[in-house]
Amino acid sequence: MEDHAARNKRMALTVWGVSVAILLGPSLLVWIVRGAGYAVGCEPGPGLCRGMTLGGGLGDTLALAWSVGTDLLLLIVLTFAAMLAAFFARRPLLGTLSMLLLPILSLLLPMMAVYTAKYDDCPVSADGIGSCFLWGAPMGMSFHTAASAADLIFAITPYSFALAVMLGLVGWFFTRPKPPPAFTPLSAQMRHFGEEDN
Repeated sequence: MEDHAARNKRMALTVWGVSVAILLGPSLLVWIVRGAGYAVGCEPGPGLCRGMTLGGGLGDTLALAWSVGTDLLLLIVLTFAAMLAAFFARRPLLGTLSMLLLPILSLLLPMMAVYTAKYDDCPVSADGIGSCFLWGAPMGMSFHTAASAADLIFAITPYSFALAVMLGLVGWFFTRPKPPPAFTPLSAQMRHFGEEDN
């Protein structure tokens, strides 16, 4: 019984980890590229970064992050999968935090990367007006999407918070540890049985 329960818990945590990896993995790739720019001391600008076309890598990872973060159906499905997996693993707090933070972080992390990499002549517009060259590569819509990501965050945050509170309470109710049954000594049981016979 214990082995079966442990296997189910491990499987649920695996589902949680895969869901989180799909939601936040592309954003972490964005920050790896952005961190490389910090590490080699490249200021944001149209020129190459120490002879490297680092902007191409940033644009590609941003496009991947936006394909996950701005697809609301995929965002909702993966967030619910992570939350339910945490509940099945009997971790209601983890499930509640997953519902609360994962949709916001999947949009916030790439948006922050964009705003830390833009410079004066690099437009970021929700209407897609203008073109920005960063570290030798055109950013295209991968930068402009950051302007509309803020609106998406403000739109989904109230719903995410309300669902996290409501489903967190439900999850806590179903996953809270059950108290062990009261132990009745055998002698007391026999005495009670004898009293019934009389």
